[in-house]
Amino acid sequence: MIGRSSGGFTTCLVVRVEADGTAIAANAGHLAPYLNGLEVSVANGLPLGLSASASYEETVFRIAAGDRLTLITDGVVEARRETGELFGFERAAEIAQNSPAEIAATAQHFGQEDDITVLGVARLSTQPATARELPDLFSAPA
Repeated sequence: MIGRSSGGFTTCLVVRVEADGTAIAANAGHLAPYLNGLEVSVANGLPLGLSASASYEETVFRIAAGDRLTLITDGVVEARRETGELFGFERAAEIAQNSPAEIAATAQHFGQEDDITVLGVARLSTQPATARELPDLFSAPA
């Protein structure tokens, strides 16, 4: 990112979720995710593009069956009314358990000034899917 961003930077949150529900997050200046509507405390690092020597601490947490993980961009908290009032972190936390579409629509209706992205991930089961339950992604259609 250094040298490609014309002196700017990019925030980034990477979350890897294992089949057993273990989630590993590395944060480069982005908003923390929400687990079942509660903010997950993740270690924070510098945004990408500011320092070639930046390192990023990983935070490990668990997603149980039935849990929902929600990730939002700053366009949600930075939505702004014509009066200048920001949507803010408190309002974002209040709606973090809503569906991604509802969160995005609420922020957009409040006053969208930036891109708004909301991603929801739900863990449906504690058991890995069997081969019979998974589609065969590598075979030709019949």
